[in-house]
Amino acid sequence: MAALVLGAGLFAAQGAAAQEGTEAFFKGRSVGMVVGFNTGGAYDLYARVVARHMSKHLPGKPGFVVKNMQGAGSVIAANFLYNRSPRDGSEIGLIAGTAALEPLFGGTATQFDGQKFFWLGSANEEVGACFTWGSSATNTARDLMRNPVIIGSAGTSSLLVPSTLNAVLGANLRIVKGYKGTSDLLLALERGEVEGMCGMLYAVVQAERPDWLDKKLVNVLMQVSVERNPKLGDIPSIMDFATSEDQRSLLRLLIGWTIMGRPFLAPPGVPGERAQALRAAFVATMKDEDFLQDAARNRLDVSPISAAQIERFLAQSYDTPRAVVERAAKIMKDAN
Repeated sequence: MAALVLGAGLFAAQGAAAQEGTEAFFKGRSVGMVVGFNTGGAYDLYARVVARHMSKHLPGKPGFVVKNMQGAGSVIAANFLYNRSPRDGSEIGLIAGTAALEPLFGGTATQFDGQKFFWLGSANEEVGACFTWGSSATNTARDLMRNPVIIGSAGTSSLLVPSTLNAVLGANLRIVKGYKGTSDLLLALERGEVEGMCGMLYAVVQAERPDWLDKKLVNVLMQVSVERNPKLGDIPSIMDFATSEDQRSLLRLLIGWTIMGRPFLAPPGVPGERAQALRAAFVATMKDEDFLQDAARNRLDVSPISAAQIERFLAQSYDTPRAVVERAAKIMKDAN
């Protein structure tokens, strides 16, 4: 019994020492937050709102500095975090879920293994959707699948989703590339330069053009997700139009990453107690009333996804049969 008491006391002392060491490391420090997209978009907004509140939940209460590093759908930022960020807990990041799968497809100059990052979690499960302007004759999901609709793209999901609809399900969407960001894409739709857009854009519209939804200025035609999101009610899912297991397997690989939402991560190799402190601080932030109110003011959806869910998804994706991966990779390559 004495040995058990002594062991418990030693374990508690070690835990207290680790906590003190973590607090000493973070105190008076600025933690960098690398965002793989430019300023003004939804990724940037999520990062800045999280950064405003995460400090109070970390030992030592460090400040946070957001650093935008856009390019290649956030692969540039992922490469930086994996290879150049300090591995001591002083820098974390926010990238696209698609970027985490890029090494699997081999289509971009990736220099990382998506399964080896230390994932903190995601503030939301991404709500993907296809929209057309309210006056468009294409105002149902079935119309979208059969009409030659002009779709705008600002890269990443807004290019991949319509390309997937064309390649996997036989839609006839005419994609206009080259818009520099989601803000430009929203303006293009508003001005009538394009008829619609598809991608992980619901949160963007919710944050930047809430009147489009409130006043029904746009038609929300289709959910882009493996499972229907309750936020979009009875709106059909892209999966509803798959007619074979082959199509469903491709769709799960190409759009299943939406469960990751906008994932926050740390480089591999961060010391265990600091890595766990960062993850715990992120989880606590997701429940923080001040954070939730701030997110609501900015019309950001908060529906947290755990690090464990992200890790399970990545493990399943990286275990996908090679033939399916190669077909998905060709679709992604052709999209670009």
